[in-house]
Amino acid sequence: MRSRIEVDKNKMPYQFQIMLGGSIYSMEWQYNSTSRRFTCTLCDAQGMPLVYGEPLIYGNPLFAALSHGEILPPMEIMPLDESGETQEITWENFGETVFLTLDDEGESV
Repeated sequence: MRSRIEVDKNKMPYQFQIMLGGSIYSMEWQYNSTSRRFTCTLCDAQGMPLVYGEPLIYGNPLFAALSHGEILPPMEIMPLDESGETQEITWENFGETVFLTLDDEGESV
């Protein structure tokens, strides 16, 4: 099983700091009930936005359009259901069977 980033959907909108690949980031989480979509804003340790309002799409890495490593976390962060029960993200399954998984095998999170 891969490492996971725990997101509490019941606290949204909210933010927390997290260490990824040796650097501290701030992640701000929101849910839009009209579009039924979760989004994440990623900030550096000083609070400067790096990526604003990135939508979570099942099976697609967050921040995939940008280069990982120097500014962004060096590993992929992907919403997945490792049990194989679903292939979509909903309010009901996010944090229950669909989790943000880290492609961090062998790395320190």
